[in-house]
Amino acid sequence: MNKPPQVAKTFYTAAELAALAHGDDVASPVFYSLRGPLPQMFLVTPNRDMERTGPTIRTVTVSPLAWQPYTMAVSIPIDDSVVYDNLADDDAECVLATPTRDMLRQLTICSQRLPRGLSEAAVARFTLVRSPHVAVPSIADCPVNFECRVERAETYFGYLVVFLRVVGASIDDAILLKKKKKVAGLFPTNDVDTIVDASDAVVKRVAALGDLLPCPTFPCGPKQGCYATFDAWIADLQDERLLTPDEASRLCAWRQRWQEIFADLQSAERAALRVRLTDACRLLAHEQWDELHALLAADVG
Repeated sequence: MNKPPQVAKTFYTAAELAALAHGDDVASPVFYSLRGPLPQMFLVTPNRDMERTGPTIRTVTVSPLAWQPYTMAVSIPIDDSVVYDNLADDDAECVLATPTRDMLRQLTICSQRLPRGLSEAAVARFTLVRSPHVAVPSIADCPVNFECRVERAETYFGYLVVFLRVVGASIDDAILLKKKKKVAGLFPTNDVDTIVDASDAVVKRVAALGDLLPCPTFPCGPKQGCYATFDAWIADLQDERLLTPDEASRLCAWRQRWQEIFADLQSAERAALRVRLTDACRLLAHEQWDELHALLAADVG
């Protein structure tokens, strides 16, 4: 009997996590590990002096929420009164612009709160262009701009969490001609922390995307990736002779039958088929071919 692997882990309570987040000025390596990656974008919002001085631009962290409708979320400290006032109202408008790894200077500038009447656009030397779908300008220097309207805003433990529905977007033509790997290498940048350097200057530190590492897929998944169908995955396995034609046909028939009776929650056939399909997919994912062949053979007849 194989012994389970020994895993060394350290566990934390909620109180200990809070102490890590609000402890010394210099965060510990544990804090960096537990906070997770924080993708950054520029948030462009209007202000009452926008026609004279330009918009307000902040460096914010972004979380995608949904594709239909395309929605993202940002969180703003409540004490950032300028941006809070700009986004707190329903139907407020803004732009999210994607920085590249060459924009570390601008990310630092836009993480500061400049005095009213001084726009980050001028200090960061951004070129602004008209947005077709909202009354807030986009940043021409950024390869991608998302034009957004506020769908919902809620205060939560010192932050304003804003759901932004994307109503339009623009992308540089040059990006369209690049290969996918080159595009992925441009962004994202991730927020790390803010430090005071040797000259007493406040510096924002940013982590840029590193090497692109391929995740294992086939035979644990279809060759075409997560967008391929179950039947395509089974066909791939048959092509590589990991499944016989009869086994491939049987698996596809199971799934087709599962779809036909899916809505019949009281069906005994549905319950049994659910177990068989689950077992088969588990064995496929773990590449346990002998056990999979035995499972499929047991269903014959």
